[in-house]
Amino acid sequence: MAPKTEDLAEFFRIRKIGFGRCLVPTMQCDQPAIRAHSIQNRQTIALLEQDNHVLAWQPRFSQAGPDIALRRIGRNDASTFAGFCNQHDTELFRPLDTKPLDGADREQLFLLAYRGITCELHAIMSSAVQLQSLYTARVERGVDSADSSSPSGQKAVEQMLLFWATWRYRHSYYDGPLLRGSFDGVEHDVIELSSQAPCLAASSFITVRDAPFHEELVGVAINILPVSETRTLAVFSYAKKDQGSVRAALDRVLGSSGDLQKYELSKLVLSRISNVLISPRHYDRWGTERAKKIADAFVRTVESQQDVGEDADFMLF
Repeated sequence: MAPKTEDLAEFFRIRKIGFGRCLVPTMQCDQPAIRAHSIQNRQTIALLEQDNHVLAWQPRFSQAGPDIALRRIGRNDASTFAGFCNQHDTELFRPLDTKPLDGADREQLFLLAYRGITCELHAIMSSAVQLQSLYTARVERGVDSADSSSPSGQKAVEQMLLFWATWRYRHSYYDGPLLRGSFDGVEHDVIELSSQAPCLAASSFITVRDAPFHEELVGVAINILPVSETRTLAVFSYAKKDQGSVRAALDRVLGSSGDLQKYELSKLVLSRISNVLISPRHYDRWGTERAKKIADAFVRTVESQQDVGEDADFMLF
């Protein structure tokens, strides 16, 4: 059943609500956040763009329902999030943004993970703010009662608890070490895809084990970045204490090589990562049928929260 016009208008109003606080390690900055790139523009997106555009997963909403597809987006808008003020975005990530990525540089790898985790933190908090606003609007309209539990109220609380758990993870393993300049508490597995033309970039933070909100997350920051016309790096970053759990969860990727490794990495991206940029030149080589199959698989994983499954056409590289 199509939503009522007033419900759709309320949805679009709430969707515009964001979270614009600077998420600096101390969480004490009162400067407005800017829209900065979670995937580096000059060094990474520059290798993917065509006519100053890349492709990214973008939703559209109408009375017919949501539609998610890979759509062209200007490189200056691609992968941006309002997570840091201009000063802190510049200062914190200078070692990462002002020189080429080195897979052996622990500071750069740490900062790469930190940016990905903070991008996810911002997305979770923005969603929490929107869900809370939606719940408040439903109470004001008499749809939900403020005196009793409701699905919309529970969703808002759950998202806020997820924000708390994700912030606590960043605070425990990243914030203090970043301020001290100590990077040894985070481990990195770096995969080099050689003889690989630039085709995609991705950045995210995912959990590898379900746990109640009061327990510590077990997670991994994932960054896949072309670094030249012939090399792409995939970096998996995690707290040192979680090495066994993370490597076991990612065994199909870390334990393979060659085209099989690229295939397993492709399935991981389709199953768990939405912050993905695709080269238009590479996308055009997929063809209409394969592109539709990939898009359908991505939407299916978003809806079901299940792994994407097996299909040779899911190879993204």
